[in-house]
Amino acid sequence: MNKTIIAVMAVLWPALAQASTDTTAADSIVSKTTERIVVSASRWEERASTSSRQIISLTPRDVRNLNPGTSADLLEATGEVYMQRSQAGGGSPRLRGFGANNVLMVIDGVRINNAIYRTGNLQNLIMIDAEVLQEAEVLLGPGSVQYGSDALGGVMVFNTKAPSLSDSGMQISGSGLLRGAAATAQQTASVDASLATRSFTSSIIVTASRFGDVLSGGSFPASAPTFGARYWYVERMNDRDTQLVSADPLLQRQSGYDQYNILKKFSYKVDDQWTINASTLYTSTGDIPRYDRLYEQQKGLTTPRFAQWYYGPQTWFLTTTSLAGSNLGKVVEDLVATASYQWYRESRHSRSFGSDVRRDQTETISVVNVNVDGRTRLLPEDEECDLYYGFETSLQDATSAAENLNIATNQSSRGITRYPDGGSTYNSYAAYSQLRWMVAPSFIVSGGLRATTVQLRSKITDSSVFVLPYRTIETNPSAVTGSLGFVWKGLDKASVRMNVASGFRAPNIDDIGKVFDSRAGSLIVPNPSLAPMYVTTAEVGMDASPLSWLTLTATYYHSWLRDLMQVGPSTYDGSDSIVYNGVMSAVTSLQNVGGGWIDGVSLGAQVTCSDVTVDLQASVATGRDNNGAVLLHIVPAFGQVRLTWRPFQGAQLIGEARWSAAWTRSMIPTAEFTLGVHYTDIGLPSWTVGNIRASYDISRWLIAQASVENIFDLQYRSAGSGISAPGRNIMLALRCRF
Repeated sequence: MNKTIIAVMAVLWPALAQASTDTTAADSIVSKTTERIVVSASRWEERASTSSRQIISLTPRDVRNLNPGTSADLLEATGEVYMQRSQAGGGSPRLRGFGANNVLMVIDGVRINNAIYRTGNLQNLIMIDAEVLQEAEVLLGPGSVQYGSDALGGVMVFNTKAPSLSDSGMQISGSGLLRGAAATAQQTASVDASLATRSFTSSIIVTASRFGDVLSGGSFPASAPTFGARYWYVERMNDRDTQLVSADPLLQRQSGYDQYNILKKFSYKVDDQWTINASTLYTSTGDIPRYDRLYEQQKGLTTPRFAQWYYGPQTWFLTTTSLAGSNLGKVVEDLVATASYQWYRESRHSRSFGSDVRRDQTETISVVNVNVDGRTRLLPEDEECDLYYGFETSLQDATSAAENLNIATNQSSRGITRYPDGGSTYNSYAAYSQLRWMVAPSFIVSGGLRATTVQLRSKITDSSVFVLPYRTIETNPSAVTGSLGFVWKGLDKASVRMNVASGFRAPNIDDIGKVFDSRAGSLIVPNPSLAPMYVTTAEVGMDASPLSWLTLTATYYHSWLRDLMQVGPSTYDGSDSIVYNGVMSAVTSLQNVGGGWIDGVSLGAQVTCSDVTVDLQASVATGRDNNGAVLLHIVPAFGQVRLTWRPFQGAQLIGEARWSAAWTRSMIPTAEFTLGVHYTDIGLPSWTVGNIRASYDISRWLIAQASVENIFDLQYRSAGSGISAPGRNIMLALRCRF
């Protein structure tokens, strides 16, 4: 990696002498303040002040200032998104009491969630390179009208960088980044180059990162004086698994990984009305150790449960072509037609301690998506009455393979596949319409409907290792979702917004056809009768500026859940327990268990005084099913205080304090509690970590950044996480533009 960094700088350095003199570019501290524009609420650009939804938005300057190691770090740094991690190579966002495949990811208008996104925590967010982002938004609450299934807790919308057309002939520009961090042993190099003419643009961004074993904090809370320390680890020595004593209990061995990202984009302006855009994204990782599984111990013993447990290289390929038209006519004024193809592969590899047999499972999925989105202005532009509409088709094909490999003899045999071994298809078809109307300058109304139908079919072969009493799994659910909201600006220096939205999640292949030992002594088996889950959320919010230097925001929401999906006791061949991978395991399955509810409040404040800005965020949510059990992805109250100081042009200093309330045993979902791995016997103590970030424009083309995260070297974990956060982490970065 060091050689890679040197090579990148060698390529960039000659071009730096011809640097641009524009200090208002995205990488500069200097920027102009304009009204915030969002796209997530309707799939089209609109002023944030006209949206009836709570939306978190990140601008190019935010991305630069936060200098995140991954996209998971970026969203977590907002102070409004809670992040769970089972390993260093991960980050599973939790939004309004929902997580995993109950929240949706979208990149450049294309949904990323696929048919094997799981109910358990995901790590797919890190596959989006933070360095390719132009901006990011999080639409909180159900987004099914705009985006379809899975958008229960919210939608994360990522838009990648695209160079602008040139007004004066051909222009070549670019940027570079070098970043290093101590506690995560991170080394990152990124280079961005683009070419623009009056009608054509082309750009490429390449990023390579290496993360070493994470060094956790050395300051333990009094209520958990040893929790998080790693006192032992496993190595293969003389063809035998050996449990060794760790020389440094703060070093979380077997947590490092590598990642590589490439984004290539083209844009051609055909004429004043039509533009063709194309992009190709490729990302791949090295092996990613599942850290929390690597320090599980056998029940009642001190010996490890696993000698190996890691995700194999995760590869994601996405190619997109779109045709965008504007000012086309009165019936269809603006139109975007997008066709995309995704190919994704992931694998899991595990070997029990003392065993020579490694279980390898590999999943591959291909996805074809077609989206057509239109907009028509029903009234003159200054009256803002827009009708949005469109349709979406998604065709997905998944395969699953498995083998058991004896690492001593190199002999293999067929293994138990994670999903049906005969392959699966998951197809969805949807159409939607949405209206946004400024009835009066102080009153905006919006509403919409979407109809979706899903077809899932999985096949189990006669030679399947895991025998089931059926050979096919089929389901064909449909749903109609809607939303209605308004914004009222009739109050002096304040506005009120209200919104009611419904959402649903159709069972995917992971929900309905999975065979998986989720934890020691518990096995999940398929459930062909699983039905969709529904949610209706009502929210009310207020934005107020009682003083010129003070802005206040508040949002309250309540969600009603129906046909809630949760893991519960089940049977296999009439028995409630079976031996799986040598362990007697209780049989469970994902089931519809009735209803539930979620309540939550989000508060924010911004104080601006000359060259100092203070931002405060706090969120709290609680939720239970109808039996009184805590819902799976509920998290403790959390928030952030951030002070930004710009003492002079080109310099910026940011101080932060992120906090999380205590998470006691009674608050923790039963399905998530693993003693000694994720929680202590009393839960998790509260924590507050301090960070400081500095940035300085050395010149018009060179920017230096430095930060110290977790200043007080606290040992802590976010709720549900199986790995401790980095300890005191010194990060240095150098950004250049040409």
